[in-house]
Amino acid sequence: MSASPRDTEGESIINDAFRRSSAVVAMMVVIGAGVYFIARMPRTQTIDATPAPGPIDTETPRVAIAAQLPQIPLRDVAVESGLMFSRDNGARGGKLLPETMGGGVGVLDVDNDGDQDIILIDGPSTANASLRLFRNDTSLAPAHMGKASPMSFTEVKECGLACNLDGMGLAIGDSNGDGRTDVLVTGVGETRLFRNDSTEQTIQFQDVTTESGVNPPSAQMRWGTSAGFFDPDFDGDLDLLVCNYVQWSPQIDRDVSYTLAGIGRAYGPPYGFAGDDLLFLRNRGDGTFSDETRVAGFQVHGSDGRAVGKALGLVFVDPDNDGDLDVVIANDTVAKGFFVNDGTGHFENRAAESGIAFDQNGAPTGAMGIDAAFLRGLHTGGENDLAIAIGNFANEPDSLYVSRGESNHFADDAIVWGLAAPTRSVLTFGLVFADMDLDGDQDIVQANGHIESEINRVQPSQTYAQRGQLFINRGTESPRFIELPSSSVGDLATPRIGRGLTYADFDGDGDLDLVLAQSHGPVALLRNDQTTGNHWLRITLQGKSPNTSAIGAEIELVSGGVTTRRMVSATRSYLSQSDLSVTFGLGTATKVDRIQIRWPHGRIQVLDAPQIDQTISVSE
Repeated sequence: MSASPRDTEGESIINDAFRRSSAVVAMMVVIGAGVYFIARMPRTQTIDATPAPGPIDTETPRVAIAAQLPQIPLRDVAVESGLMFSRDNGARGGKLLPETMGGGVGVLDVDNDGDQDIILIDGPSTANASLRLFRNDTSLAPAHMGKASPMSFTEVKECGLACNLDGMGLAIGDSNGDGRTDVLVTGVGETRLFRNDSTEQTIQFQDVTTESGVNPPSAQMRWGTSAGFFDPDFDGDLDLLVCNYVQWSPQIDRDVSYTLAGIGRAYGPPYGFAGDDLLFLRNRGDGTFSDETRVAGFQVHGSDGRAVGKALGLVFVDPDNDGDLDVVIANDTVAKGFFVNDGTGHFENRAAESGIAFDQNGAPTGAMGIDAAFLRGLHTGGENDLAIAIGNFANEPDSLYVSRGESNHFADDAIVWGLAAPTRSVLTFGLVFADMDLDGDQDIVQANGHIESEINRVQPSQTYAQRGQLFINRGTESPRFIELPSSSVGDLATPRIGRGLTYADFDGDGDLDLVLAQSHGPVALLRNDQTTGNHWLRITLQGKSPNTSAIGAEIELVSGGVTTRRMVSATRSYLSQSDLSVTFGLGTATKVDRIQIRWPHGRIQVLDAPQIDQTISVSE
């Protein structure tokens, strides 16, 4: 195994010119770092030591509204269920930037037994076990009974996933069309692909990094973050898009040398680090890949010829409803990306003209976690408008970019729909849309936590560990999203150094549970104990093509005269992957009127109305 890039002192990623200028850069960014933490206003060139205003009070929502909000008690059952995992971020006093950014979490049915297993990523490890797989052994009650079973997980060791890398994020997908879900892990310095060779009796993976070509010379010694499998060219196999953060090495980090008054060396923003390109790998159809980043249009350089992206999150979308998958990239402190597919798997970055690149003031944000969902009636005349939610740095509210009809134009409606004020005082990494109360509307859950452990010493309004948040979607009511108080969300409100966040129904009772990973510390498995009595339907798709998981398919469900839409994709949040099944909350409706599926290649399939409160599997 190669040594971790954190421990390789002589490695360099950027050219000698950058190294010669690092002393100048260091002087500039010391100033910038203080501003970043105190007021998050990078254009200011002086340090303002005045304490920031206290956090906005989101614990006392208006009484009339609060009385109508559901209780969504989320109880952490990680320890009692056997999900024994605590991430070590590798911090040993050096204050190196990668220590602040991991770790991801993935949900997948590794053994095709119908329930969802969990894979977690440790930090730099000398134990050769950066990937940890936990098999779901929960004895599920019949789904139609709507009863939760006690969760039970067992760690699967010696299954071929053992590796020693500074792991960051995950992507899951059937890379070779054999019907089993493979696992790609990103990290600082390398990307690894593990082919799933499991049988009904044995869980087994094979490291196929070299022969698959997922870590070509152009990708080596880069800092990979979020990643996702998708089929943008309709050839039936899954291509791969990998986000890369910044050009980094331990020596560059020390040369940049961020400091905070009264603390000394500190974790800082990415201003002093050069950006990096995305990595797009085209599947040749046999599970091997070729680097087509530039050819496909994912290479974005500035006027100086250097890469400008600092990518942390990505989500696949189809705002113009043309059937092909476009891509939105959450970039940290630089313009976000919106890559529009021309229908053949070639892309053009239209972030600036779409309204996604910047905030309402025309400035970039510290964008990290990202998800997208079709939300009903977000603007006048809107029906199932696409909304893209992005979690940002402290003192920056969430972004909520909402499409205008079936166009590629967006506007940030975070203030209008109630997200801005309660998210401004936290630092958000993981973020997902999930119907937590099964009423048919997609809610927002987010994992929060700062990057600097000493932040409270220089900014009293900030803390290192921060509580998670759940924003209930109130349909056509105003404000559209309102945060549930801590007393209503159980252990989600426990302060954590939140990073990866994802969901699945692990106990078979119909509602969605959460997995929340920390940068450093134990994972939380948050069981959803809501008692609304709302109905639901979960749909799992099985395609004919090598893309058996049907990533990119769109499902439209009509119930009680209301139409809702969902897209099949595991890639969302921050460094994480979700359940590929699609959950529809039905509220009080007792039947489904119609289901229509648009498969990735465009074929339309209409289903007879199934029974509710169950999971159904649909084959193309």
